[in-house]
Formats: sequence, C-alpha cells, structure tokens
Amino acid sequence: MVDVDEMEQQHRKLIGLLNRLKDAVNNHESRKDIYRIIDEVISFTGSHFANEEQLMVKSGFPEIDLHRNHHVHLMKEAHRLKEKYDYAGEEMFVEWFNHWYYTNVIAHIQYADKAVEDHIMQGSAKG
Repeated sequence: MVDVDEMEQQHRKLIGLLNRLKDAVNNHESRKDIYRIIDEVISFTGSHFANEEQLMVKSGFPEIDLHRNHHVHLMKEAHRLKEKYDYAGEEMFVEWFNHWYYTNVIAHIQYADKAVEDHIMQGSAKG
C-alpha cells in the first residue's frame, strides 16, 4: 500500500538524518552545522508525525491517542537536542544520543509504527 511505503520511506529519511547528526558530532563539525542538522531533524520529524497521524485517523487506528502521546514526547526530546549538546559536550551527548536513539526512536518505529502499518495493511486487505 502506498501509505505504508511512504511511512517507511520517511522512517529511512529520519534515521538518515539522525545518523548524520551523530556523525557530525563524532567528527567535531562546527556547532553551526550541528545546529542546522538538529533543526532539520526537528522539522522533518514534525512533518513526519503529522503525516503519520493523518494516516492513523484515515485508517481508524484504535490507539491513536497513545501514539500521539509518544509523538509529543519524542518531539519534546528532539527540541531539547541543542540544549543537551551544549550542556553535555560532544562525548556525553553521543552516549546519551545513542541510548535515546535506540531506546526511543528505533523502538517507536519497530513497535508502535509497525502496529500502525499492520492496521493499515489489514484495512487495505479487507477493502
């Protein structure tokens, strides 16, 4: 289904942006460049979540409120990336970021978003 394919493409782009951020910090790129990547992560994540939530509404996903709450939490964390980078410094930021990235972002994609995809696919199989 096109909607699920689009979600998966957006997930790949988001993971690519997050990997680019991690690489920029590891390679000691300028603060200006790191901030630019963080702004790109925040912007893309916001538009991705909006698209995903539209798909959930359109498909009648039953756990939409819980899923939206996950999105709100992830966006709050994304908005704090610059603050965490400034406060922790490069080395500690990378440690925190790796943990956050895998336990929150990747887990959200693999479990919560997979449930949305499965629901959409089940709905399209019926129709």
